[in-house]
Amino acid sequence: MKSQLTKIAEQKTEEKPELLTRGSYRWMQDKINELKRLSNIASSISKEESRNTTQYKIGQMYFFYYDPKTKADLPYYDRFPLVIVLEKYPDGYLGLNLHYLPIKYRVTFLKKLMQYAVYSAENEIKRVRVTYDILNATRRFKEFSPCLKRYLFSHIRSRLLEVKPNEWEVATHLPIHQFKKAQPKEVWEDSVNEIKGS
Repeated sequence: MKSQLTKIAEQKTEEKPELLTRGSYRWMQDKINELKRLSNIASSISKEESRNTTQYKIGQMYFFYYDPKTKADLPYYDRFPLVIVLEKYPDGYLGLNLHYLPIKYRVTFLKKLMQYAVYSAENEIKRVRVTYDILNATRRFKEFSPCLKRYLFSHIRSRLLEVKPNEWEVATHLPIHQFKKAQPKEVWEDSVNEIKGS
């Protein structure tokens, strides 16, 4: 069975193919408002066999279930991150978890990242070629700071679930963050304050 992510991405390709415009934002908000049983969306994404991968690539986006090593010391954490991978390490990777931003901020940030998109010969987005150094070098990418997280392979509790580039905008809008130890509003207030103070 297809997840809501897959269904909405297919609909968007047919009805609203432009990427990250005001029109597509309104279209996405209408679709999100129609969704029911939000708690089941993450589970349905994790059950799509076509998403499962053990390989991850820099500049691509993934969902996965995560149980932080230092969760006892963290004020809060996201159990189902939506991450763009920035750097690889032997024991894990550095990435941008977009769930730490309110949805409007996520969309704005993703739009900025798309200037570093790498395209195929068919003019389809493959990944974003962005690094920590690029993000840290200018205030233009100030949204990255609260998103920057280090993930350990030993604490990933599922397979990596690939989000295809044509699904990125949809995934960014989906309200399927799973914050523990704090409400989303509290997390996002902290993130916005961090952005404004940077």
